Amino acid sequence: MNSITSQRRSTPRGSSTPRVKQDGVVLIIALIMLVVVSMLATLSIRNATSSEAVSGAVRTTQLASQSAEIALRYCEDTLYGVQKGTIAAPANWAAAVRAYDGTVHYSDPKNNWDKVTAEVFVVPLTSVNGGSATFKRAPECMIENMRVATSTPPYNSTSTTYIITARGFGPEVSNDATRGRPDGTEVWLQSTVELN
Repeated sequence: MNSITSQRRSTPRGSSTPRVKQDGVVLIIALIMLVVVSMLATLSIRNATSSEAVSGAVRTTQLASQSAEIALRYCEDTLYGVQKGTIAAPANWAAAVRAYDGTVHYSDPKNNWDKVTAEVFVVPLTSVNGGSATFKRAPECMIENMRVATSTPPYNSTSTTYIITARGFGPEVSNDATRGRPDGTEVWLQSTVELN
């Protein structure tokens, strides 16, 4: 009699393939992928944070520019109104309007701007803020009479031409009672006005 022997392999129930020993390759690949995804997420967060910082700096600079624009317009309108006699000169206005003396005063912040005794006109903070409290420090302006060449003797005149310099501050600049050097965003603007 021939006996037929059958070989049977043990396989898990419901599986048609034999059980194979695993070496942990899938675990290593999964950990590598997790590290890569974590690094990408960290870089994305860092980019978002730096973009937000740049946007905040741009906003602060734009607000300081608006403050300087308001100061420049305020001082131009006030100069015109005072010279034409349509409005009364505000307090401290006379000190801010300098006669021509051969010196450029606006270009020396240490001696002509950054101290409480500076001969600058401080624009009312209500003119800049309106109904909000965006700015803490009011903008300033200085008006200097300019010597201008003319075609008739004495070939120069200082009677009707002025250079107006305005300085505006960002919302982060605190209101300093000594009107010292500001710590924060600062924007300077200038215009030339000729009154007839």
